[in-house]
Amino acid sequence: MNCGPGVNTPTLRGISPEQYHSFRSLQEVFLHDNPIPNFDLGLALDNYVYGHPYPIETESVIQLLASVPSSILAAIALDFSFTPIVKLPPEERIKRLHEWKHSSLGIKRGVYAILRQISFFLLSSDKEYQKFVGYTL
Repeated sequence: MNCGPGVNTPTLRGISPEQYHSFRSLQEVFLHDNPIPNFDLGLALDNYVYGHPYPIETESVIQLLASVPSSILAAIALDFSFTPIVKLPPEERIKRLHEWKHSSLGIKRGVYAILRQISFFLLSSDKEYQKFVGYTL
C-alpha cells in the first residue's frame, strides 16, 4: 500500500485492514490540508462503523465503498486499469480521482462525490476538529 511512509495498521474493530488503508489513501487526496495534525481517516471510519449499537444499512454501504480504492475490479470497471487507487503513488492517485470528478460517466462522479463526502463527514465528526472550528469547548 502506498498510503504514507511507514503507516502501521492499528487495532481495528469495525473494518478490515484493507478498508483502513483504502481510507488512509483517500485522506492524502481529500484531506491533504487538514488542520488536525493527528487525524486518521481510516481510524475515524473504523470508529464510525464500530460505534453503531446495531447493524444499519449505512454501515454495509460504507464498508462496500471503503473497498473501492483497493479493488482491482473497481479499477478495471472505472478506469480500465489493473492498478487500484491505493497502489498508485499520491500524484497518480490525485490525478485518477480528479478524472473521476470530471468524468462524463455518472458512476465515476458519484463514487468520487460519495467518498469525498464520507471523508469530510468523518473529519467533521472528530472532537478535535469540532474544537478547532469552535463547536465545542
